[in-house]
Parts: sequence; C-alpha cells; structure tokens
Amino acid sequence: MTDLTVFLLHAFRTIARAVAETGVNAGLFRHPELISKTVKRRVSAELKRLGVLLRRLIFLMALQVELAPLVPRPVSNYFEKAEGEAKARKAFFSVLPVPAGKAPDFLHGPIIVPTRAPVPAAPLIARWEAMLDTLKHHKRRARCLARTIQRWKADGEARPHVPPVPDTHRLPAAIALVSGGLTVQLIEALKAWPDSS
Repeated sequence: MTDLTVFLLHAFRTIARAVAETGVNAGLFRHPELISKTVKRRVSAELKRLGVLLRRLIFLMALQVELAPLVPRPVSNYFEKAEGEAKARKAFFSVLPVPAGKAPDFLHGPIIVPTRAPVPAAPLIARWEAMLDTLKHHKRRARCLARTIQRWKADGEARPHVPPVPDTHRLPAAIALVSGGLTVQLIEALKAWPDSS
C-alpha cells in the first residue's frame, strides 16, 4: 500500500482547524446557555459535514494500522454492580455509521407551532467538544476501529461502500479537496478487502 503519511497529516490539520473554527466562530467556547436557532442550524450542519470527513479520516487511518492477531478477552459480567458512585456521562463521537432508524420528526409535519425564542446551546457544545476530543485522541480511536475492522474481515463482512460526499461545491476549497482525497484514498485502500462471496 502507498505511504499516506503526508496526506493524512494534511487532512487531519485541515479538518481539525475547520472543527475548531466552527465552534469558535459561533462562540461555543464561551459556553453560552442559549443561542439563536439560526446559529444552531448553521453550526449543526457544518459539524455534520465535518463529522462525515472525520469518520472517513479515522477509517482511513484505521486501515493503515498494523495489528497483531486477535487474542481472546477475559470474560466479564455486565450485570455485576461496581462499587462507588456513577460517573458523569460524556458526549461520544461515534466513528461507525449510524444504522437507519424510524423517520425523523420533521417528516411527520409540525406537532406544535415553533417559537422564535433562543434554544439551549448545551447539546451543540457537547457535540463540538466530542469532536474535539476525537481529534485529540485520533490515534487511539483509529486503533480501536482497526480492531473492529479486523473482526469484520475475520467474520467475512462485505466491503464497506464509500460514496462521494454530496455538495462538495458548497464547502471551502481546502475542505472540498480533503473530502475528494479521502474518498479516493478510501476506495483505493478498500480494494485489498477480502471478498465475502
């Protein structure tokens, strides 16, 4: 496989800068209690686009990781209660695609008349901080995903399909180039995936 070190470094820096700028430009680093709906929609859409690129980047990094063979893990009892108080939950950025669920509420039509009041900023801040945390620990996340990919290959799972990112013409030039490069590099890297038939 080709050496992707320079591309991965450039893609990581570009995506990290874009994620950081998205939150800073919206003022999320100040931890406001309320933000306008317009800001929430704009920042949510931008984080969603960057989230797709971050997942693809970590997936490409995971495909480059060399792993030792799987070793069986010791068995643990999930239902056994641990002593001490419960830890506070932290937002988590999943690197695996989300399975399709029921139709979103906006497809069912309005249930109540929307108000023009500001909305809470906490969910958006938690999502932004989760992406920043993923960027901070990207090597560990890539190693974990590499283990999952190793299990998928051992189980004979089908090769993942990587479609191009839609609406790249709306993205800034640097992000659009990284998006196209990630798609091409992932398709090349997945050619080595064993056939499941």
